[in-house]
Amino acid sequence: MTLHNFFNYVEVNCERFVEELRKLLRQPSVSAQDKGVKECALLLRKLMEESGIETRVIPLPEGQPVVYGEVKSKASKRTLLVYSHYDVQPPEPLNEWVNPPFEAEVRDGAIYARGASDSKGNIMAYVKAVEAFLKTVGDVPVNLKFLFEGEEEVSSTHLPGFIAQHKGMLEADAVVCCDGGMDPSGRPTIDLGLKGILYVELRCIGAGVDLHSSYAPLVKNPAWRILWALATVKSLDERITVEGWYDRVQPPSPAELQLLNEAPFNEEGIKKAFGLTTFLMNRSGSEAFKALICEPTCTICGFEAGYTGSGSKTVLPSTAMAKIDFRLVYDQSPSELLEKLKRHLVDRGFGDVEVVLIGFLEPSKTPLEAHVSQTVIKAAEKVYGVKPVVYPNAAGSGPDYLFTKRLGLASIWTGCAPPFSKAHAPNEFITIHHFVKGIMYAASIMYDFGSN
Repeated sequence: MTLHNFFNYVEVNCERFVEELRKLLRQPSVSAQDKGVKECALLLRKLMEESGIETRVIPLPEGQPVVYGEVKSKASKRTLLVYSHYDVQPPEPLNEWVNPPFEAEVRDGAIYARGASDSKGNIMAYVKAVEAFLKTVGDVPVNLKFLFEGEEEVSSTHLPGFIAQHKGMLEADAVVCCDGGMDPSGRPTIDLGLKGILYVELRCIGAGVDLHSSYAPLVKNPAWRILWALATVKSLDERITVEGWYDRVQPPSPAELQLLNEAPFNEEGIKKAFGLTTFLMNRSGSEAFKALICEPTCTICGFEAGYTGSGSKTVLPSTAMAKIDFRLVYDQSPSELLEKLKRHLVDRGFGDVEVVLIGFLEPSKTPLEAHVSQTVIKAAEKVYGVKPVVYPNAAGSGPDYLFTKRLGLASIWTGCAPPFSKAHAPNEFITIHHFVKGIMYAASIMYDFGSN
């Protein structure tokens, strides 16, 4: 099997592939708000079936459906499980979008839409790669299983149960998670693991209703209680102060440090893209990069209490809530750390502050020497003509631990999204060039994994 006819097919059908991606992008699938997710699953099934993938939508009790597909290979005994997610982040703030977030407007060679880079563009790159193989050679170079979930953006709440119930169906030789993109240097990125996450809400209740603020000497203010509680969790030097938080942190190995040393860190480019002049704690260079990849974090993602409208309103709020995410590194346990956090707050006099679990993911890791790692590295070099940037783990999180720890499979994360593609922000985009190149990349991974 050669890829010459494959590449010709992609080139001839490029315009149609772009329109089919735009069709998927026009369908909202906001899991956090339960907007259009089930409808998107049905549309994705249709697009996959039209590309030659035997597909079904599997409902999950109280959750969003999984879209599962298979394609059998006549030429290979290997099986590759491809994972991604079709749900997207909420598009707010809407007023900052140049075009509506689900219009999928094409401007200057790019498609602007929520989910364009994270991660519907990645999904369609693999779907169209399958179509191109089937149309040009009548076969795929490796047995393929596709697992596309609808809850990744809300911590994959129901995916652990699904995987536990379908281990036989998901048997494979390795996993490629197509939920990534390119480095600012223009090189593809490959993540050999992901950070975990523990996402919680702190909630506090005072009086039964909001009160006139003159009652402040007599009535507990939940907003102050939440703020004081938060102040005990992290110190001014950015270190998490919950006892035992770092007990299971594994420092990077010499091989992982070597990967970090070889990876580019576009410090000035990142600062410019983010509108910054300095990083936190005046970190720079390798110190900043190592912190990004290797350190646990604690982030206040949102705070809600009292009156926040225009003008003044002298109110003592009856409730307050803060949303917090903790990024975890190998091999921290989110369930253990949740209990440590609860105990920490009680021991410091904040028993009235409730800790509510919103979601969690364990950290994961795959060896550099794993067959799938080496295969994807070579495929990236072949398609993009440069060495990929290989990270020991990503700064972000995902359900990778379900593949590495529950299914016992080597798993890597990569993709075709452009750098600084504004994922999770207004005006998210993918360029047509990156999408088409992603089809070639997906095909090369399939071809090389099936034949080596």
